[in-house]
Amino acid sequence: MKSAKQTLAALFAITVMAQVIWAQEVSILSSQKVAIKTLATERGFTSVELNGYLYQTLGASIDNLTAVQGAAMIRRFQSDNPPKPGDAKPQTAAFRSAPAVRATPRPPEPAAPIRASILEVGMSKRFHLLDGNIINGSIIKIVDGVCHIETIDGLLQVPSEVILEETATIRKKDDTRYVGPVLRDTDEEIVLRSVYGDVVISKRDIKDMDRYYGGKRVAWAEEKKRFYQGEATLTDIFNDPTAFPLPANTFYVSGLSIGYAFTDRFMVRSKFGNDFQGDLNLQPIFQFYHRQTGRSEVASAVGIHMYNHHPVTALGAKYSNQIVDSTGSSINSLGVPLSEAMSQRNSFYWEAYLILSSRQALSNDRGKLGWHLGLRTNSLAVNKPALNEGYKWNEKFIPYRAWAGFEYDLSKRLKLIMEMWADNGHKFRNIGDTYSDYFTDGTPFVFDSAGGEYRPVDFDFGVLYALKDNLRLGLHFQEPYFVIYWEFYEL
Repeated sequence: MKSAKQTLAALFAITVMAQVIWAQEVSILSSQKVAIKTLATERGFTSVELNGYLYQTLGASIDNLTAVQGAAMIRRFQSDNPPKPGDAKPQTAAFRSAPAVRATPRPPEPAAPIRASILEVGMSKRFHLLDGNIINGSIIKIVDGVCHIETIDGLLQVPSEVILEETATIRKKDDTRYVGPVLRDTDEEIVLRSVYGDVVISKRDIKDMDRYYGGKRVAWAEEKKRFYQGEATLTDIFNDPTAFPLPANTFYVSGLSIGYAFTDRFMVRSKFGNDFQGDLNLQPIFQFYHRQTGRSEVASAVGIHMYNHHPVTALGAKYSNQIVDSTGSSINSLGVPLSEAMSQRNSFYWEAYLILSSRQALSNDRGKLGWHLGLRTNSLAVNKPALNEGYKWNEKFIPYRAWAGFEYDLSKRLKLIMEMWADNGHKFRNIGDTYSDYFTDGTPFVFDSAGGEYRPVDFDFGVLYALKDNLRLGLHFQEPYFVIYWEFYEL
């Protein structure tokens, strides 16, 4: 009898040991994960804090625990001294799984992709899935573990367990550093969840960034190529500048000028048509004020345009209604040719302006709305060119241009632009006169004709279409009628 009892005890012990060894090889059960998450939430843990605690105590996320570790963690949360948010104690023997007993060693298995630990209604970004699919959309609801994601291709129902974790490590230009899961990613901003709260980061302020999809790293060099898409900056409203220079190290060519941004706040342009005629010119713009939140941006800038050999006749043609004879009648009303009143040829010339601009994301996150207010004058305000005998400048004449511009994104690639201005040198010319002035007269690529109808107060509107992320074409109803704008990035 005694021998039989000893045999049964030995068999029981062997059975228990086999079950323990088997349990240590079995992955955590779904019910155990639910229990751990529920208990952790009751203790005040967020998903990020729970994963951080598990990594520091067990060296694995909740999806990669064993059944033994899951059971031990449940007991820990149900104990008289449960973990608290922020706790991170060294790994102890009670939480280590026993090493598996194998007859022969096996090669290490590849690390399993990390599944998303945070999925919330309102998340809007690219969702990378376990099967290799990539979905760009927004979560509108989550029902029974299934995410309903709204995309441009329709409403998709994606099980939560197939969505990979997306995290980012971001360093801003002021060397601030943030690490955490990505909640939202738009053309203007990226939102991370940190232990201390959600962080809204403007993409203009990012110095470098690494992303991780399911634990796989995507380096900044690769991410940056996509990062520039949709980042085109509207530097001008028709012929008037905005307070937003191009991003640093960006070069552009348009139908009238070329330019280069040395920093995010300083850019220099030049009208190449004038340069070809010997009138070398530089047009620096400096943004001296800039404030930006996640969805809105306000800036103010000052600029000056300098010409070293500017045709005085072009200025006389622009302001010919301000040149009068001894009776006070303008040469326009008398029909006197400009050459009779003005003989001086070339002179140094400058223009200066101040502008305030604002733009903000639309409520549906599908574009931007912006407005721009500016005021400009030039060197004729302090020193007017000499005129022939019998003619003089109007004594009350001070050159000015005040404008208000408006921009609105009709779609991702189509932008509506409007502008109103008061300018005592503005003339309206039809498209035929504009074409002749730009291409066929003696000064190509320069608008300097004396013709046109004076309209001191006027407005214009049109559209701008992006053929590519860095190439835009525009059409409107005042000179120069057509717009082309091409950007080059120094990556």
